[in-house]
Amino acid sequence: MPNITIIKPGGARGTEAVANQQNQVEVVVTNAGGIEAVDAFVDAFFADPSTAFTPATATSIGADYLTIPAYSMRTITFPWTPTTADGGHRCLLARVALYIPPDAYANSAIFDVRGDRHVAQRNINIVSLGDTDSLNFSFAMVNPFPEPMQMRLVAQEIRDAKGLEYVRQNLGCGFAQFGETPLPVVKLDVGRERLTVREVENPMELINEVHRLSRVGLIKLPLLERPRNSFTLDMKPGEICECILYVERNPDTRPGDLHAINVIQQDANGNIIGGLTLVIQH
Repeated sequence: MPNITIIKPGGARGTEAVANQQNQVEVVVTNAGGIEAVDAFVDAFFADPSTAFTPATATSIGADYLTIPAYSMRTITFPWTPTTADGGHRCLLARVALYIPPDAYANSAIFDVRGDRHVAQRNINIVSLGDTDSLNFSFAMVNPFPEPMQMRLVAQEIRDAKGLEYVRQNLGCGFAQFGETPLPVVKLDVGRERLTVREVENPMELINEVHRLSRVGLIKLPLLERPRNSFTLDMKPGEICECILYVERNPDTRPGDLHAINVIQQDANGNIIGGLTLVIQH
């Protein structure tokens, strides 16, 4: 079971990295069993904002082997020098696999953060509204499965105390002040970029196909007629669709207050496939 932290060049720990300098991505792996985990394979990645992740949509940071005694935790670090082009919101992912005895992630072609204890993700970031009255935030919705799926995307502001406390913990600040006045507009739309891949049975073929198509460009699709807080989309195997989150400022919110927005991706049966959390600062 991994956990992820960034260590800046000066030693400060948190969720931010310094561009064009060597940072460290620290992965803490927990062995909750009674047998020593010898040579567990740990690898780390970073990716653009997305509701779901696959190795095909992420960039490798590093990988190595780690031995964790029974009922213990061990730490492994990977050097990471993000460029200026990597600035903005990025998502860190890590996973661990033990092969003898076998205890690994169920599917190497996807990062099943919610359903697989061998996979971890850290992707909360703060975006400032500045002097503008609205914000457009672009991210990717992904069908990580090798079969067609109908996906539903829902955006809603987190207003309950339990949900806000969870966000505070992930921000590493228990005193973060959230606005008492809700955001007047939280809407979603489908962007003009959509990457389609042919249906394949072999996950590795699917990964290679995504890489190939990403080099030749994305397919242009029209926008929806108007934004809404949810929509349903039929997605092909491994398809990547650009989505846009629209947020408008509440003029009654105090400057500096935060708003947390949950974007949830579900399948046709209502099962949660993935999602992301965006924190907006007035």
